[in-house]
Amino acid sequence: YKTVSEGVAKLNPKKKSVQMVFVRPGVYHEQVLISPLASPLVLQGYTCDAKNYASNQVTIGCGRFSRDRPICTRKSAPPVTITQAKSQKDIPASVTDGAARNDMTSTVRFKSDNVKVYNLNIANTVGNGGQSLTVSVNATDYGFYACNPTGYQDTVLADKGRELDAKTYIIGATDFVFGRYAQAWFESCDIETIGAGYITASGREAANSSATYVFNRARVFGKSGVNSTSLGRPWRQYAKVIWQNSELGDVVKPEG
Repeated sequence: YKTVSEGVAKLNPKKKSVQMVFVRPGVYHEQVLISPLASPLVLQGYTCDAKNYASNQVTIGCGRFSRDRPICTRKSAPPVTITQAKSQKDIPASVTDGAARNDMTSTVRFKSDNVKVYNLNIANTVGNGGQSLTVSVNATDYGFYACNPTGYQDTVLADKGRELDAKTYIIGATDFVFGRYAQAWFESCDIETIGAGYITASGREAANSSATYVFNRARVFGKSGVNSTSLGRPWRQYAKVIWQNSELGDVVKPEG
């Protein structure tokens, strides 16, 4: 198939055993929707090193993207990237629900449970142009391994269920890890800030909610300037984010 969406469209929604989409090296200019499936799903991007996002060969999105170049030394292998450029202003005014409008901007929209994603670069290239998601997860039991979601505002929406992000490189400036109901663990992730703002925006809505973001052994760095970034802000009254065992660069304000 020529696009990731074409491959996803061929998945059998009634099949119970694991299904896989293997993505060959390239830059894929598109939005991808993962609709509900009865089976677990694996999305695997071609890579030179499955444990290192720097070796990824797949990029998904559209618009101009500075990573449209090889990362590995393998000849004729561009990065595997899914990329596109869509923000709230591109969503029809007839869509009035804020959550739906946000989701519709996302480069990859996940609606199915039990999904594992390996070695994919995913980008929304709008930049500083308002809410513009890169990854939107509205399901449960997710794993992102050695991936690289890139955006500016609202890069990663972890909104429902359980999620693990491991050895993943997340780029953004404002509220770029956010959501209301998810239990998300970020293990050994690199977090790069490219503009002054907040890394997380937790929308936990009740004191007895299990919704929590945990960053363990993270590395925070960036180009936003010294003391320019906060680890998070409360989107709702009961916001809950834990940072532990992590390396916080000088971009992080002393108070966190």
